[in-house]
Amino acid sequence: MKAYEHSRSFDLFKTVEERIKSNYTTEQYLSTLDNFLWQSLVPIHTECPSLFNNYVAKVVAHQALRPSTKFTSLTAEERGKLPVHLFNMLTAADVPQAHNAAKAMYLNRGLLFGFLALFHNMMRPYMKLHSAFYDIDTLVRAHRMRQIELSVGLRHGGVLYAAAQQSSFWYDKARMFKHMIIEKYQRMTLNNARKTYKDFNHFVPLDDCIQIFLQVLSRAIDRCNPRQGVLTTFIQNWFKSARSEVAKLAKGQSDQSYEAMSEDHGDAAHIALGTTDPDRSTELQQVIAEAARTVDPSGSVRAALGIPEILPYADRQSLLMFVEDPYEPEHELAESVAG
Repeated sequence: MKAYEHSRSFDLFKTVEERIKSNYTTEQYLSTLDNFLWQSLVPIHTECPSLFNNYVAKVVAHQALRPSTKFTSLTAEERGKLPVHLFNMLTAADVPQAHNAAKAMYLNRGLLFGFLALFHNMMRPYMKLHSAFYDIDTLVRAHRMRQIELSVGLRHGGVLYAAAQQSSFWYDKARMFKHMIIEKYQRMTLNNARKTYKDFNHFVPLDDCIQIFLQVLSRAIDRCNPRQGVLTTFIQNWFKSARSEVAKLAKGQSDQSYEAMSEDHGDAAHIALGTTDPDRSTELQQVIAEAARTVDPSGSVRAALGIPEILPYADRQSLLMFVEDPYEPEHELAESVAG
């Protein structure tokens, strides 16, 4: 077990003051954030409809082809209506109707933030070209501006510069407000990260635990649907996935070689490996067997210690391919070798 090491980052995060002093409901937090996000998307949807439509269509198609992914906070039953919402968006008579159809999809806020980041990264050279202090030939300036306008699908007669400025204004507000929500849950996140750090015997540095939990906090805010529960409970449920990520890192860092175990346990190394204790779980034996296989590929040491040889599923199937008749006694032999 490693010693507890305090983190300076932990102290710095603990001193961050919440800019939202009052406690609001989940609906108030997330509806405000959604309002800023969609206000930022309106000018893009208006002036560059093909860019926005293509992005949403790809998201819906990916969701339809891979049901296991969750690009929307809709329930499993409601996700079947995504193509209908997409059709309504693409065939709407005007932008407000199309926008309402897009809102009905309840796309994850992370996808919307990603789209806005992509758009404004494309706009940086365009905004620079509009600067009076940027010295460039007039024809070259006009040519480059037109290239960018075509790349984002600017509609005929559209005004991209004004749309980019308006979108940027609301985009900054959305990012700022999300940070304010994160601040409200930052102390809870830090406490969970420190508890997880202790629970896994300090194998994973506290700074890494904090980073993992803060990332999960951000994803939880992006995916929470106020119609389906409270934000605090939703975040706490997502912290389970953060603990799982820390557990994977701890498992990778805590796997000891056979030489290290022999040094720690002497002649009783086989007991430390769990090969003689009937209470040891099969999962632990599999982990140990994999680690021992890496250290002792020939198998001589493992055979002497009685470490179980557990083949991966792919290798097991390869062995079974050589069995001609599954009802012959050889099949039982093959299963005993593979198992």
